Amino acid sequence: MGIDPLGDNVLTCKQHTGSIRGHNHLMDVVASLSRDSKIGPVCVNHKVSTMGDGTRKQGDVEISNFPISLRDGLVIDVSFVCEFKGSSRGNNGVRHDNNVLQARANVKNNKYRGVYGHKAFAPAIIGMSGQIHIDCLRLLWVLADKQLRSN
Repeated sequence: MGIDPLGDNVLTCKQHTGSIRGHNHLMDVVASLSRDSKIGPVCVNHKVSTMGDGTRKQGDVEISNFPISLRDGLVIDVSFVCEFKGSSRGNNGVRHDNNVLQARANVKNNKYRGVYGHKAFAPAIIGMSGQIHIDCLRLLWVLADKQLRSN
């Protein structure tokens, strides 16, 4: 087995710690931005108070008092997605189109949108090459804007 020249496997392989570390880092960054925005109390991962779909699955970050009409806060689920088709080594780095980010967001929305009851739900999808799903970008903009206005 050769070295993965683009580093995809390190960040997305679920059989090793790379994907978990990347996921947790992204989760921590979103939580830090949320805290710094001073919107409301922020809970991270296993401290999220709302569980979805009757299972013990929880969102990654919960922001209480997030200003969304008719909702009592926001639950965020972060996810990395690899934009490459199969192995980047085997396909000479051939990439999917941008729909791979939207496809992951659709899966997350369909699975969790209705299960958090009175809380709003938002997927935060980031691609391995740095692409950011539009809804995640909007969320980051809102958090940064609230942070600037609160200082």
